[in-house]
Amino acid sequence: MEKIELTGQHVLVLWATGQNPEDVKSFVDKLNLSVSKGGSVKVENMQRLLISAYPSSTFDVALLGTSAPHVTHDLDVLGEVMRILKPNGTILIREPTQSSDDATQIGSTLIGTLKLSGFVGLSEASMFENGSKNVVEIICKKPSFEMGSSVSLPLSFAKKSQGVKKVDSNVAKVWSFSSNDMMDDDLDLIDSDDLLQKDDLIRPTAESLKAPECGPLSGRKKACKNCSCGLAEELDGNSDGNSKPRAATSACGSCYLGDAFRCASCPYLGMPAFKPGEKVSLSSRQLNADA
Repeated sequence: MEKIELTGQHVLVLWATGQNPEDVKSFVDKLNLSVSKGGSVKVENMQRLLISAYPSSTFDVALLGTSAPHVTHDLDVLGEVMRILKPNGTILIREPTQSSDDATQIGSTLIGTLKLSGFVGLSEASMFENGSKNVVEIICKKPSFEMGSSVSLPLSFAKKSQGVKKVDSNVAKVWSFSSNDMMDDDLDLIDSDDLLQKDDLIRPTAESLKAPECGPLSGRKKACKNCSCGLAEELDGNSDGNSKPRAATSACGSCYLGDAFRCASCPYLGMPAFKPGEKVSLSSRQLNADA
């Protein structure tokens, strides 16, 4: 008890049913001498604390289990003590233990319960003898604010004016491009005609436009199903002894409409549209290169 200043303080003493009333009275008499004038001591039964209806922030100090302790304290009791204590109020709590090993476990459990109740500044659990029993003692405080209190934060949502950042001239030059740069003698421009090879200048024929994996020139020994490239007719002509190839027929019936309606393997791919049965021919205008 010497660790707590009691002079002029309002003190709450909690006792439990089963404790010796004479021990409680003797303990309260000693407290009245310690608080002297300006202070007071209130005695309350732990089981009746929740219905006692004390006003909030009434006591400066709360003493739990200090007179012949033999009870444990739950969250409901500690929560009510938190409510009726003043901000920065002190609580001293004691609970019984059997041995030093038991004291470590009880102290750890009691510290966790006090933290869950909202108390701060917890001291280490200490064990000593109180009469014929060993007890664990912890001292802690209520926070410096009242329960349920609020405070406005100095927040400002106004947009802060930001000055224009100065860009380094050397950095700006890297990302700048003007027409004068095209006149640079060190800039080599590539002529697109130089990229063409001799094979690219040869005019394609109808046979060369056919798919390489199909057609009479593919070297295949068997025509595809629904063949439209003329390979099936050529193979049929060779089997009959007639080497004259038959005219290519369309499997889809849309070859004469143009490339937009032709299959990917159509033999007429790349040729102009024509009438059904008409021989495909290119006009002299189409044979001349564009000027």
